[in-house]
Amino acid sequence: MKALFNLVSGPAATAAAAGRWRGLRVVAVDGTLLLVPDCPAKLAVFTRQRLGNGISGYPQLRLAALVACGTRSVIGAVFGPATTGELEYARRLAVDLRAGMLLLGDRNFSAAALLSQPAATGAICWCAARRTGS
Repeated sequence: MKALFNLVSGPAATAAAAGRWRGLRVVAVDGTLLLVPDCPAKLAVFTRQRLGNGISGYPQLRLAALVACGTRSVIGAVFGPATTGELEYARRLAVDLRAGMLLLGDRNFSAAALLSQPAATGAICWCAARRTGS
């Protein structure tokens, strides 16, 4: 499955202006949690998350993806235990960035350590700033 994903992942061909801003291909990074089957084999890798009133009903995995905004095609994806943070998985996606990309992320991704890695690839990074005040 990994080899197949690597074969078909990446920005899809589109009209020249689709998904671009000032000549840059606009891409976004974000993460989410997904439920996995509740069985001993999965529990060995993926844990149930602690909640305010106990634990989640199913084990969860964390998924981070790099997506082309114009076509919504997946350029890269990484996943693993939910105990590993979203920023760590996002760092692993830096290998999929290229010069000429504009990387968008929410304020969670504005960590300086994370932004230096994509910048080294030649990609330009922009993350939403934390709002202050009312």
